[in-house]
This record gives sequence, structure tokens and C-alpha cells, in this order.
Amino acid sequence: MNAKKVRTFRLAVSIAVLLIMILFIFLTNRTCVLKTADAFKGHVNLSGWDVGKEIYALNGDWTFYPNEYTGSGKGIESPVFIEVPSSMKTSLYERSKGVNFGTYELNLDIDTPGQYMLFIPGVRSAYKVYVNGVLLGGVGDTGRTVDEENGVYQPSNYLINADGTALDIKIETSFFTSVNGGIANDIYLGTVENIYRYSINQLINDILTVGMLIGFGIYPLLLVSRENKGKAGYYFAGFSIFSALFAITINPNAGLFFRHGIPLKFMVKAEFFAFILMMFCIYAFLVSVYPYDKKRNLTKIIAVIDGIYLVLIFMSGNKGMLNVVGNLYPIVLVINAAICFLVIIRSIAKKKVYAMLSLSGSFVFVLMGFLEIIASESGRNLRLYLKNDLYNIGLVVFVICHINIFLMEIDRAFENAALADRMEISYLHAQIAPHFLFNTLNNLYVLMSSDIEKAKDLLMNLSQFLKVKYRFDCNKFDDYKLGDEIGFLKSYTDIENYRKQGNIRLQFDFDGEKIPGDEEINEDNAEKKWYEKVKFQPMILQPLVENAIRHGYKSEPLDIRIKVKRADGYLEFLVEDNGAGMSEMQVKMLNKAMSHGVGVQNINYRLSKYCGERLHFDSTPGMGTRIKFRYRMEETV
Repeated sequence: MNAKKVRTFRLAVSIAVLLIMILFIFLTNRTCVLKTADAFKGHVNLSGWDVGKEIYALNGDWTFYPNEYTGSGKGIESPVFIEVPSSMKTSLYERSKGVNFGTYELNLDIDTPGQYMLFIPGVRSAYKVYVNGVLLGGVGDTGRTVDEENGVYQPSNYLINADGTALDIKIETSFFTSVNGGIANDIYLGTVENIYRYSINQLINDILTVGMLIGFGIYPLLLVSRENKGKAGYYFAGFSIFSALFAITINPNAGLFFRHGIPLKFMVKAEFFAFILMMFCIYAFLVSVYPYDKKRNLTKIIAVIDGIYLVLIFMSGNKGMLNVVGNLYPIVLVINAAICFLVIIRSIAKKKVYAMLSLSGSFVFVLMGFLEIIASESGRNLRLYLKNDLYNIGLVVFVICHINIFLMEIDRAFENAALADRMEISYLHAQIAPHFLFNTLNNLYVLMSSDIEKAKDLLMNLSQFLKVKYRFDCNKFDDYKLGDEIGFLKSYTDIENYRKQGNIRLQFDFDGEKIPGDEEINEDNAEKKWYEKVKFQPMILQPLVENAIRHGYKSEPLDIRIKVKRADGYLEFLVEDNGAGMSEMQVKMLNKAMSHGVGVQNINYRLSKYCGERLHFDSTPGMGTRIKFRYRMEETV
């Protein structure tokens, strides 16, 4: 499968994943009919409620008793009316500065008796739930001081037996450790079956989103190898994983699965921590993919801002400091987002590859977040279908776009590496061709006048040599086999023998099987041997044989033996000769990759990239040299 088809397939899979997620969210939201109660001054009339199909979000004006716990009785102070859901800060404004706990109350008229369930996805504080003055349960420990409170952020369900008369629901809550306080999420009322179905669907949605983000984070880590020094994969993985942590901290339904019983103060810090790190990671990813001439200055700015924010998070041991961190939250978000958009827009102006895809993903993410804010503030049925889901969809779109960018960067790196390999082979041939062809043509000229038969043989060997040489000089060596390299070596050695008076003897031993010479091949042994089917990179053995001849030949017969054994999916090569050998210092330099020879460096580089191996030298002066290496075995079909 070529690169274009791979990219098309990858894009199709990404779109399919996104569509499946959107379809799943749509279908799960359609399992129940969601409606808003629209309470007015602490009262709502649910007469005529179709209890079998509908779930009501108890939104609207609730009665609130500031700094009083009135769950089982009546309040002393004059109450106020607070919109639910909303934060205490936006509801009481200046008065919220002195409000750290209180009681919410809502009176409901229900004319259908039966069992109902109250579903509270999450209140960012400790709370207790009363119905008609009876305590049904709660989450965490409420208190009148910060030391008494133990806030926990997790969903809860409460069974209510209605007799067809009014219900009085009260929620006592304290929010010393909450940044803004109050009931900031919808509270639902419905039949037991419908509430269970709805809460499970929401839990599955959150788990699906978190799982996808973690998966998108792990995938780049699996692709980043030691040879790939780029940090883009690590930055993207960090962004995805911190995004998953952020989703866990802000989505109340995830509490049942991921963070049951964890103190609220810790979760608030984790939320801010995950937020700032995910913002920095995506910036670092963008500047690593799209190098920017002002990168150093921008990095200093964003590092200082995010660093100060991190310090404030760790220092936030009380509500006052948490409020400071919370108030700075949107400012830090805008600064980080603006700098990221600046990098993307500048990359588009510079016509950087994939920059438009990055901008598209970022735009969808911001748009979805903006629409969710509108939906959450609308107070209409729209919020019930879109709250959290829009943010999740936008985040997944953003992650999918940028993981495709990362994968395309990897594709481009591999293409560049393949191009570099081809250029290196061409360069190596350029090292061989000039002096080798010059000497061969001189020999051919001499033989033309003295021994025409030898001249023909030499010309045929040169033809075979050039045939193999230019076969992969043209970058068409995907089907190159070990058998081709053997033929290449035979032609090369035969040509060298015209200059060395036949003193070069090349022998092959493949698992004890001797390779016949060309004159020995007949119909009985013409069948392809196993080594003729094994894929092999060109110019691995030829430079070793050339070095043996150039540095080992001493005007006496030179035996060069190439032995190959199959072992555990690898070919174990031994190239040895009985030539001049090398000194101990030379051997050490070669084994430590300190050689300046083009051929040896090229072979080591390609062996390392292909199968993590390299050449190992052993030599004795006057007795010859031994070279060992392993090569991953891969046969053609």
C-alpha cells in the first residue's frame, strides 16, 4: 500500500471514528426525552408529567438560605432565589463573598404517585439531600468551617416515594474548597428505569471520550523510536493524556469510574494542573511540527506564564488562593490559545504542510466549546442535549486532526529517510565507479590486442556488473535478492582477477551448501536455492570484498570466504580472508565506528536502521581478517 493510499485510509478511519462517536452520543441522548422544569421562585408544577418517557431537569429559580442548614426544618434568615444550575459567584454576586454554605430548596407538585429517582451528576462540594424533611443521603461531609468540610465531586442517585402530593427537596451544601460554589450541574428527576438508563449512557459517553484520548496518547508513544529524535510524538501524547485527565476532573459522571471518593480540593488542583499542561503540550507540539523563527521568544513567554500558574496551583491551599487560580483560568486559556493560533496562522502564511488541517481542528474545537457555553447558559432544552457533548466532540476532532498531522510527519520522515538511503547508495557507487571502470577499460584495451577471448569474458563480466549496478542505481531495488548480490560479487571478483592474474578466490558456503560456479550450473541444479529468494539490501557485501582485495592482497593467492547460516529468523554472515590483516588499533577503531571509510560507515548505518545490527571486526596482522554481522531474514513470496 503506497503512502497516498495509507493517508486516505487513515483519514477514512478518523472520520469513521468521529461519526461513530457522534452517532453514539445522539442515540444515547435519544433514549430518554429530556425536559426542563423551569422553576419559578422555588416552585415547579409537574402535573400531567408523562413519567414513562420523560426526565425533567429541575432547572430554574430555587430558594436558597445563605449560611443556614435547613434540611429538616425552616430557615431563620430571609431566603434568596438562585438559578440552578449556576455557580454561587454568578448568582449572589457581592453577597457570595461571605457565603460558604447554605440550603437549596425546591417545591414540586406531582400528581402521579410512584417511585422516582433524583439524579445529581455532581455538586462541586459536600452536600446532603432531604425530601419532605427526611435525609436520603449525601456526598462528602458538609461543615460550617473549612476544617469541618470534606468535599467530594461525584454523581449520586436518591430513591423517592411520591404519593401524588407535593414534594419538598432540600440540598444542604458547603463549598469552602470549591472555586465558585453552588449547584453548577443539572439535577434530574425521573422514573428509576429512565434515570438509570440516562446516567449509564452519560457514564459510557465520558468513558468513551476518556478512553479515546488515552488511546490517542499512547499510540504516538508506540511510534516514537530511539532513531526518531523528534519530540512531537511525546508532546502530542502529553496533550492527549492530560486532556483525558482534564475530562475526568470536569465531567461528573466520570467520577463513578475514575475518581470515586477523591477529595474535592485535590480534584480542583488536578483540573487546573491538567489544563495548563495540556495547553503547553499542544503549543510545544505545534512549534515542533511547524518551526517558527520567533519560537524561542514565544516559548519563553508561554513558559513563564504557565510556570507561574503552576506555582499558584501548588500554593493554593485555601479557598482564597483557589479563587485566584480560578479567576486567572480564562486569562491563561486565552493567552495560550492566542499564541497557538499565531503559530498556526503564521505556518499557513509560510505555506507549511498540513497547517490548514491544524487550523480546521482548532477552529472546530473552539467553536464547539463556545457553543457548549451558550448551551449551558441558555436555560432551555438545548443545554440538555449539548452540554459536555459539544466539548467532547470538539476535543476529539482536534485530537484526530493533529494525530493525523503527526502521522503524516512520520510518513514524510520515512520518505526522507528512504530518499537518503537511495542517495547514500548512489554516493557509494560514485566512489566505486570511477577508479574501477578506469582500470577495467584499460585492461580491456590491452586484452583486445593480445587475447580476444579473455577480452570477451572481461566485457561480459563488466556487462553483468553494470547490469546489477544500474538496476538499483535507478532506485528499483525493492526486489533485490541475496542471489543478486552473489552474482554481483562474482562479476566484480572476475573483473579484479584480470588485474590480479587470477589470484583472487571467492568461495561461498550457505549452511554448508557450496554455491556452484556459472560453468557448473545445469538443468539439474538450476532450481532456485533458498538464498536466491531472500530479500537483501544492495552494496552490503561488495564493499567488504573490495576492502579485502584492496587492503589484503599481497601478490599471493587471496582466499575470500563468505559463510552464511540461518538462525532464529536471521542470517549470520562471516566474511573472512587470509590477507594482510590489520593492527589491533585499526580493529578497535572499526569496532567503535571510528573509521573514516565510506563503505564501512554506510554498511553500519543501513544495518542499524534495518535490523539494529552492525559489523564486528577481528583481525591478526599477516593472517587475515574476519567480519561478522547478522541480517534479518525476509523471503519473497
